[in-house]
Parts: sequence; C-alpha cells; structure tokens
Amino acid sequence: MTETKNQFQLTWLPKKTFEILATVPWEEIKRAKELAIKEAEKKVEVKGFRKGNAPPNLVAKTVGEQKLLEMALQRLVPDYYQKAITQLGLRPILTPKIQLVSAKDNETWQIKFISCEEPEVNLGNYKEEVKKIKAMKKIWVPGKETEEKKEGEKTEESHEEKLNKIIDWLLKNIKVAVSDLLVEEEMTRKLSGLLEQTQKLGLTIDQYLTSVGKTVEQVREEYRRSIQENLSLEFILGKIADSEKIEVIPEEIEKMLASAKNQEEKKAMEAQKYLIATLLRRQKTLDFLASL
Repeated sequence: MTETKNQFQLTWLPKKTFEILATVPWEEIKRAKELAIKEAEKKVEVKGFRKGNAPPNLVAKTVGEQKLLEMALQRLVPDYYQKAITQLGLRPILTPKIQLVSAKDNETWQIKFISCEEPEVNLGNYKEEVKKIKAMKKIWVPGKETEEKKEGEKTEESHEEKLNKIIDWLLKNIKVAVSDLLVEEEMTRKLSGLLEQTQKLGLTIDQYLTSVGKTVEQVREEYRRSIQENLSLEFILGKIADSEKIEVIPEEIEKMLASAKNQEEKKAMEAQKYLIATLLRRQKTLDFLASL
C-alpha cells in the first residue's frame, strides 16, 4: 500500500516495515550547502587567509564536494524524517536506514528512509490458556521415585517451571511478525560481540568456529532463531503490559538504585534508568502471568 502526503510517499512492506520517499527541492539543498560552507569557514584553514575570512568558493574547494554533501545531509535528514513521520502518523521503533536515491545539482533530490513500527500482537484468549496451565499444579515425574516418594506420587512444579511453560505457550500460540530490520540489527550486534570475544581470546572467527564445530551459516541461523524468539516474547509481554496497564512507578526505580553495591555501580545504573524501568515492567508482567 502506498500513500502520498505533500513531499512524502509512504510504502508499506511486510511485517510493519515501511519506506518513505522524501522529495527535497533544490533550493533547500542549496541553502543547506551554503550553511555547511559557513560552518566549515570557522574550522577550515585556507592558504593566504585567516581562519574565517576565506571566500566561500575556496572553502568549498578545500572541504570537497563529498564532505559538503555529507554536512548538508546532516542538516536536512533529521528534520525531513521527523516531518515525514509526523505528517504520515508513523510510530517507528528503529533508527531509519537512509538511501540517497537521486542527488543532482539544480534538480530535486530524493531521499529514502526505511524503518518499522511495532508488530501487531493478537493475544487472543491467552488468560484462559494460562489459567489452564496454572491449574496443572502437580505433574508426574517418572523415574524420580525415592523412599519418601513412591511410584505414582506427584511432584510439585516450581514457580520457574510454571513460568517457562507459560512462556512456551505464548511463543507457540501467539505469532508475531517481527520486521527483518529489527532481526538484522540485533544480528549485527551479536556477531560484533562474538568477534570481540574471539579477539580477546586471541582467536580468529575461523579458529573459533572450528573449535565449536560450526559454520558461519549455522551460527547465524542459531542467532536468528534466538533473536526472533526473544523479540517475539518482548512484544507479547509488552502487549500484555499495555492491555493490563502494568506500569513502573518512580519509587520502584529508586528502590532498585538503592540496591547498588557502591556509588560507582549506582551511577552506572542511574545512566540506565530506562533499561531498568523496562526490565522491571517485564518482571511485573511475568509476575502478573504467574498470578492468574
């Protein structure tokens, strides 16, 4: 589906992924380049002139066309993207990929933004199903008989085992179409982490893969499955938290900060308040599921 609004053409792709084609008049490009040259004048040294006094054409020549283009885009892109998502009513959850489609002097430019929104999550009758799982208070564990627990006796499930069963049910029965952009971004992060770990061990990636008996393709596929599952669970729990109005209050965050072992750890935690709030909300959602 394609929608056009003013300077922006929106195209929806599968899995709530979207592309925005932005049309930028040449006059705005020209003005952005002029501002980039003025900015460069303060920093660039041109032979025969004091810093800040060189003619614009010499400054532009010294800086180079490619660098000026980058500087102009740095001015234009954030504003255009913000204007686009506002006009089109989008709620992206990922920093956009940016493609320069066309960029000729004295002509209209076209810039493409590619990002995604949260996937749709249909919870269905999850509460009833979770209650059924919770109703199975005892399970038969074959081969675990002791003198105290004779054959046929039942063993109580742990809280963690029940939660794992609930999570398994959620993942198997609530399908979430996660954007490939999200999966690939997380894949890049994990592979970068793997590379860093192997370097610390003094190994190359090939040496590491040989040691674990896997190929690059196998590692990528394992990561992909894990990432898909983790992201799906994150969106499912987020939807449950939204529908049940589960929130984290400031006092809960402060209590977490107070648990820091020292000032250094507390300072680090204060810089991650959003992450702490996210983790607390996730835990409260799991507690809610366990209480059904």
